[in-house]
Amino acid sequence: MLDQRNSTEILQDILDIPGANAVVVVGRDGFVIEAVGAMLKFDLDTVGASVALVLNGTERMEQELNIAAFQTLTLEANDAMIMCTPVGDALLVILAPDSKTLGMIRLQVKKYIPELAPLF
Repeated sequence: MLDQRNSTEILQDILDIPGANAVVVVGRDGFVIEAVGAMLKFDLDTVGASVALVLNGTERMEQELNIAAFQTLTLEANDAMIMCTPVGDALLVILAPDSKTLGMIRLQVKKYIPELAPLF
């Protein structure tokens, strides 16, 4: 039986995706569980609180519209891209300086979710 990789190893692989500057796992309560990479202009506590706020709004929208849970939520600005994906009971948040590599990041991240989800 192969040894299961730990979350830090998996997050580091995600960080190696071109365009990703930081990878953060945020609990539903807004607390940062784990992070790798250069946070640049982002404060981790602010990222965690903001992601939790968005998650709560998204879950309310899912209930009100009677739609399935979101798989990916992407916020784009001129100087930043934030992509959120549920992993277990937490959220995987990827920070990038822009959305030029969003397609590659989205495609590559999907292969790590099944391995990462049981860890959170």
